[in-house]
Amino acid sequence: KTAQEAHEAIRPTSLSRDPEKIKMHLTPDQYKLYLLIWRRFIASQMNPAIYDTVSAEIATDQGLILRASGSVVKFNGYLAAYEEKHDTGSIEEDEEKGGKTLPPLEKNMPLNLLEVSATQSFTKPPPHFTEASLVKELEKLGIGRPSTYAAIMNKIQSRDYTIKEGGALKPTELGKIICAMLEENFPPIMDVTFTAQMEDQLEQVAEHNKNWKELIRNFWKDFIPLVEKAEKEAVVPKVDTDITCPKCEQHQLQKIWSRNKYFYGCSNYPTCDYTAPIEALTFNKEDYDPNFPWDQPCPHCGSPMILRHGRFGAFLGCSKYPECKGIVNIPKKGEKTYSSEELPACPAVGCDGKLAARKSRFGKTFFSCSNYPDCDVIVSTLDQLKEKYVDHLKTPYIKKARRGKGSKKSMTQEKKKRTMTQPTYKASKELQAVVGQGEITRPEATKKIWDYIKAKHLQDPANKRRILPDTLLAKVIGSEPIDMMKLSGFLSKHLKK
Repeated sequence: KTAQEAHEAIRPTSLSRDPEKIKMHLTPDQYKLYLLIWRRFIASQMNPAIYDTVSAEIATDQGLILRASGSVVKFNGYLAAYEEKHDTGSIEEDEEKGGKTLPPLEKNMPLNLLEVSATQSFTKPPPHFTEASLVKELEKLGIGRPSTYAAIMNKIQSRDYTIKEGGALKPTELGKIICAMLEENFPPIMDVTFTAQMEDQLEQVAEHNKNWKELIRNFWKDFIPLVEKAEKEAVVPKVDTDITCPKCEQHQLQKIWSRNKYFYGCSNYPTCDYTAPIEALTFNKEDYDPNFPWDQPCPHCGSPMILRHGRFGAFLGCSKYPECKGIVNIPKKGEKTYSSEELPACPAVGCDGKLAARKSRFGKTFFSCSNYPDCDVIVSTLDQLKEKYVDHLKTPYIKKARRGKGSKKSMTQEKKKRTMTQPTYKASKELQAVVGQGEITRPEATKKIWDYIKAKHLQDPANKRRILPDTLLAKVIGSEPIDMMKLSGFLSKHLKK
């Protein structure tokens, strides 16, 4: 790859500013950073290091043959000024590949035995990427540019596709799902070589060796059918597991995506209709409070309770649901619990309920009336009851209506938005023949051209996104059928200020 345009290297502004000379003017962190930049800059102007690859057989007095392979530094080159440190896991990988640095060796050279050690090693899976190692991999594959790497790292974390644990980037469930769906439905786009090839083609455009219109045309020709197919058929692929179906006991379960989460389903569906929440098969009573009464009755109606699993964890739910919506949260082992004797009666006037400890979706404990939603008493701590609900009448809970983002705009702002004038353009003769006006705004031109398309039935009956031009419209968009998304581009060519 050639050097990326317009991306200046971070380097010293002058060779006269030696790190030791300006150390007194810098903080310790500033000095370390400047020293790193200085050494790397100097190293970039030096010759490469030269290694000899060596494989040695070492014979012991007892006739045992020991083998060692690695490399011997023949010429230090830039390493004399700067040696880049390995990222996490790289040293171990290099050693497994025979990348150890050996001391200078000669044939028949006597060696002294310093130590004997027996170690057991296993082939390890590749470590998770760190931000640094991921950038190196992107550079190696020709993906992205120096100016985009920071944005890539920020996006995959801000959108919860990955989380950072101890410096390593680990994919989240959301990241895995999106990746699986894209790979299943957009294989050419998700091919690692696609972005690298696109980067090369864009560089050719920048160097005037490739026509940008031809590049865009060829891209849309292949991409639009993929999008149209995905709109109709896109699915998140099922994930096979080695768990035997508890119902038929013959086939394995699959993880199946539904709306916003996975669930287990038998791979022999519809012959076997077994389904279960993911949490149901991983649930273990030993993880919860050993003194919890699992067979307690519903606090509302006295009916038996059933173990259920929700997005916030396991809980007991009334067997008469949805007629009765009584629930009891199950405390985890070591978590503080509250017996019914410890909790006070509801302070609301006219309410016969008691305070019950509940869990929020963030795992925090709060207290609310057992008659919820008929009573709206709710506090974060029991101490708040006396000051918050003095002489409070029993009141049903009313869910607050959520406001849209633009709901707080004043009428003046809305009026300004509605009365904002659009610029007027001069339509070409070809466009005038279709829309019937010489001077027109862009929204009006778009509306009138669509009115014409619909009036003349110029949409493909098998694919409404495809426009089939007649003789008049062909003078605006060409004689070949086009996708509706390209109409705006043709319109721009026929509107002049």
